[in-house]
Amino acid sequence: MRIGCGLLLAAALYGAEDVPEWARQAAAQPAPGYPAKVYAVGLLQEESVTVDAEGRRVMRERGAIKVLQKSADSIRAYRSYNTKTGRIRDFRAWLLPPTGKPISFGKDQVADVALSQEYTYDEGRARLISPGPNLAPGSVFAYEVTEEEKSVFVQYRYAFQGNLPVLVSRFALTAPAGWEVHGTVFNHAPLDPSAAGSTYTWEMRDLPWIERERYSPALHAVAPWLGVTFAPGENKAGLTPLKDWAAVSAWQSGMADPAAEATDAVRAKAAELTRGLSTEAEKIRAIAVFAQQVNYVSVQMNLTHGGGYTPHAAADVLARNYGDCKDKATLMRALLKAVGTASYLTVIDGDDRTFVRPEWPSPEQFNHAIVAVRVSAETKLPTVIEHPRLGRLLMFDPTDPDTPVGDLPEGEQGSHALILAGAQGELVEMPLLAASTNRIDSAIEASMDDGGKLEAHVARQYFGQAAARAHARVAHQTNEELKRGYEKSLARNVGAIAVKQAGISGRIGDGQMQLSLDFAAQNFSQTMQGMIIVKPGALALGAEYAFTTAERKLPVKLDADVYHDAVRIKLPASYKIDEMPDAVHLESRYGVYQASWKADGGELVFEQSTEIRDGLVPAAQYAELRAFFEKIGGSQAAPVVLVKK
Repeated sequence: MRIGCGLLLAAALYGAEDVPEWARQAAAQPAPGYPAKVYAVGLLQEESVTVDAEGRRVMRERGAIKVLQKSADSIRAYRSYNTKTGRIRDFRAWLLPPTGKPISFGKDQVADVALSQEYTYDEGRARLISPGPNLAPGSVFAYEVTEEEKSVFVQYRYAFQGNLPVLVSRFALTAPAGWEVHGTVFNHAPLDPSAAGSTYTWEMRDLPWIERERYSPALHAVAPWLGVTFAPGENKAGLTPLKDWAAVSAWQSGMADPAAEATDAVRAKAAELTRGLSTEAEKIRAIAVFAQQVNYVSVQMNLTHGGGYTPHAAADVLARNYGDCKDKATLMRALLKAVGTASYLTVIDGDDRTFVRPEWPSPEQFNHAIVAVRVSAETKLPTVIEHPRLGRLLMFDPTDPDTPVGDLPEGEQGSHALILAGAQGELVEMPLLAASTNRIDSAIEASMDDGGKLEAHVARQYFGQAAARAHARVAHQTNEELKRGYEKSLARNVGAIAVKQAGISGRIGDGQMQLSLDFAAQNFSQTMQGMIIVKPGALALGAEYAFTTAERKLPVKLDADVYHDAVRIKLPASYKIDEMPDAVHLESRYGVYQASWKADGGELVFEQSTEIRDGLVPAAQYAELRAFFEKIGGSQAAPVVLVKK
């Protein structure tokens, strides 16, 4: 169940029915004082799951949320379910206003919605109820929902809270007698469950508000959650105990490997793609590029029976030229097999490198599939890892159209991924490429008149994931949209500008893209008392981190970046440089920054080099981190004074 805010039309409300006692008791709890930003508090968040020996589950969830401040956001109760193997058996809700009679929500007020608009067919749906926005402070929204489902999965994930504070959060699991139950709590001190017979209960109280702060980790990395595994004793229903990563690999390999068969059609296509190519790397690249162009279409079926982990046959994906991530990866595996190269389907979280936690062996931690290709010593690329049993493995994501062989999407680098190699499979750490592989080199040639007008040409070279982002802009933006984007970003430092032309070119297969940009700024400099004030650093790339608050509660997530900027401005003929800043060199645990200013004939030259180090900075270091970036910003805004000759 998810409790949250969403843009949802308020449902029609009907007359009051009896409010259950548990809801009245929850509503009677006094709420502590919170900052004005906190518009609601969870008085109660509770879920109980009962599992039988055949894998059938009954999940009952209860919650009560008290409104503290009026908000345009809608509080809602939300439950996803599988239309083929499960159903929402009951869904009820009540609104207890601060004055007047309670209001109940009938069946007609339950909305049924698709989980995603991206899927062509999806068995997963959700039901939700919302009392609407702008509820009176003191109102309590309570709900109760019961879901039942038949599943092959023997694991469950429970989030104790979202970002709102919660007074009582409780999860209970009832398993058949003799089953093993093990839970791991994350983002919180160790917590043992209380046991009563075969029911295990984890409870937390007085969970604080988690304020969203810029550059902070995702909520899953800071809010407490529980991963539970329940292993059957006498396994008559064919449920698979997932006690370690090898067991998860063996289970998923059984579903993934049969689809990667190299049929006659697959072999013919592989021969066509690799004709005339001699090296291992050339053949892999040719097959990878073909897999990337297969259209991404997701068809989600048999999810609760492992369908979400079972790819379509490679021959079918080839014939239809579409599939989801595991289908595209499976087609690539089959094509590789046809030319004698072994590979493994590899599952990963494609969005956040910190999402997968090694302490909880579970397929539920993955949302994406890539390929691990076995390569010989002759293939030397940055994304090759050395595995003690499986050998040298080249990691590649065939779903990302902007990332070539030898690179990985930024969200996957440094993350944990499970190589599906039967019982030999293992959770491994993905390569984290050096920041220099993703650098941006810029050269700006400009001329300025004595009225402050500037004409500039920018030649920028993108590498690695910086090139991938540039390539994505070309693929998804028109030239006019590209120009408006650069006008907006440059205007933050330069003022109003007009972009005359902007174009990105290059071969993403080489991991490089180039930008050519011409623009004009009418008021680049300032004139006062016969002097002209120029800030050449405004034309360079910034460090992209701005910290405006004096204090912070959450860590800061820094992504590795490297920028090199060379700015050359031809000055008005009647002016000369009178004052320039001294060279700057900053070095800290967060990065390195260097800047210099010099006169070169009738030109002003500014050069800077910025390297930001990848890391998660504790809130206790915030003052030091903020000071480092403020010094960088100060250097980029440093003025050069021109006077008449």
